[in-house]
Amino acid sequence: MRTMEELSLVLMLSIYASTSEKLDMQMVAEILVHLASGQDHMQTVTQYLELESLIEEVEMMETVGLIFNNTEALHLDGNVAIDVVKQWAMNNKDSAENSLQDLKQIQQVLWNVIRTSASHEVWSARRTLGIGVAVLIIVLLASPVLILLLRHTIWTIQTFTESIELSNQRLVAEKRKSDVLLSRMLPMAVIRRLRAQRTVPAESFDAVTIFFSDIVGFTNISATSTPIEVINMLNMLYRLFDEKIVQHDVYKVETIGDAYMVVSGLPQRNGNRHASEIADMSLSLMRGLEGARVPHRPEELLRIRAGINTGPCVAGVVGTTMPRYCLFGDTINTASRMESTGEAMKIHISQTTKKALDSIGKYEIESRGIIDIPGKGVMETFWLLGKIGGLPQESPRCMRLHDYDQNILEMLIKS
Repeated sequence: MRTMEELSLVLMLSIYASTSEKLDMQMVAEILVHLASGQDHMQTVTQYLELESLIEEVEMMETVGLIFNNTEALHLDGNVAIDVVKQWAMNNKDSAENSLQDLKQIQQVLWNVIRTSASHEVWSARRTLGIGVAVLIIVLLASPVLILLLRHTIWTIQTFTESIELSNQRLVAEKRKSDVLLSRMLPMAVIRRLRAQRTVPAESFDAVTIFFSDIVGFTNISATSTPIEVINMLNMLYRLFDEKIVQHDVYKVETIGDAYMVVSGLPQRNGNRHASEIADMSLSLMRGLEGARVPHRPEELLRIRAGINTGPCVAGVVGTTMPRYCLFGDTINTASRMESTGEAMKIHISQTTKKALDSIGKYEIESRGIIDIPGKGVMETFWLLGKIGGLPQESPRCMRLHDYDQNILEMLIKS
C-alpha cells in the first residue's frame, strides 16, 4: 500500500513536471524523496514475499523496482534542465502506470494469501480447541472410573497393609509363645546364646542351693487311681509350685513324675542369696499345701517331702533334638538324699545349707541328729522350721485341689 502511494505521487508529479513550462527544483527533490521511500517499501515487501508460491509476484516486484532505480538523470550536479526532467517523466509515465496495475494485482494476491493463511490458522485453532474440549470431556467422563479405580487400589493397599500388620502381630504373638515355651525349657541366658548361634559350654558354679521334693505315697496313689486322676493331681500341684517359684530368684530344672527340682544361684549367680531364696520358696510351698487334699480323694491329705543341699556343681545343655539344661555333681545327689530321707511336710536340709542360712540369719533351724545317708555315710542333718518374723505376705489364690470336676474342666478348656 505504501509503495503504491509513493508510486502514485511520483506519477502525479512526473505528469505535472512534463506539462510544466518552468522547472521547479523542489518538485524534483520531492520526486526523488518519493522514489527513495517507495524503493525502501518495495525492498521490505520483497523480503516478506520470498516464498515458493509467490515467485511470479516477486519477479513483478523486481520489475516495478526498476522505475525506482532509474533516477540517474535526476541526480545531476547543479541545475537540472527542464527538458531532461520532462524527458524522464515521459519515459517513466507508462512504466509507472503499468507498475501500479502490477502492484494492485500483487496486493490482491497478497490479500488472498493472508486470507487463506488466516483461515488455516483459525481452522487449526478450532481443531486444537476441539481436541482440547474432547480431551476434557473424556477426562470428565473417565474421572468417576478413575476415582473408583483409585479408591479400589487404596482399599486394596489398606487391606494388604492390615493383613501384613495382622500377620506381623500373629508372628510376634507366636514368637512370644515360643519364647515362653523355650524359657520353660531352658534358662534365658542359654536361649540368648543359642539364638546368637553360639555354643553353650558347661559352666562351673562354686555355690548353689538345690531343692528336691516328691509326693508322699505317690506310688500307692498312682496304683489305685486312673491316669487322668493322677495327671489332674500333678497338674494342680505343679501349678501351685510354679506360682510360688516365680516370686523367688530360682530356676525350675525339671519335673519327673512326682519329683520337682529347683535351683538357685544358676544360671545367673546371685551371690550368697541362693540359700535364702530356696529356703523362702520351700517354706512358702509348705504353707501353701497346708490342709491340701488329693483332688479325687478328699479324705486323703496331699503331703510332700522336701530336701535341700548347698554346694558346687556344673551345669550345661545336653542333647540336640530335645536339649535340656542339666546339673551335675555330688551336690545334686546329696540334695536328692535329703529329700528321700526326709519326712512328710518337713524341709530336710544338709549341714552346708545350715551354714549358709546361719550366715544370713533370721531362720529357725532344728537339728535332726546324725543319720545314715545312703551312699553318703553318716551325716548330721537339720530341719528348716520357719523364718523369724514370718514370710512376706503373698496374694492368696484359691487352689481347688479338692474340686476334681472343676480341675478337669479347666484342663480341657486350656488344652
